[in-house]
Amino acid sequence: MKERITFDTKLVELFEILPSSKEVLMKYGYKKLLEEDIEDVLIDKLTLKGFCRLMDLDEEDQEKLWQEIQNL
Repeated sequence: MKERITFDTKLVELFEILPSSKEVLMKYGYKKLLEEDIEDVLIDKLTLKGFCRLMDLDEEDQEKLWQEIQNL
């Protein structure tokens, strides 16, 4: 059965289901979490929706991000 992914999916779960999604998130600012060395603290708490808020993505970028994840 295919896992259902929503904006409420935690990043740690997203990466387990779709490991390549991390590369998609890199284009939208995920590398800042790595640079600030806070990935370990946030990854199991932060949802996809929370990531979009944290990175201050507008609706257009959120839609692009969602489309790229759906295409994986």
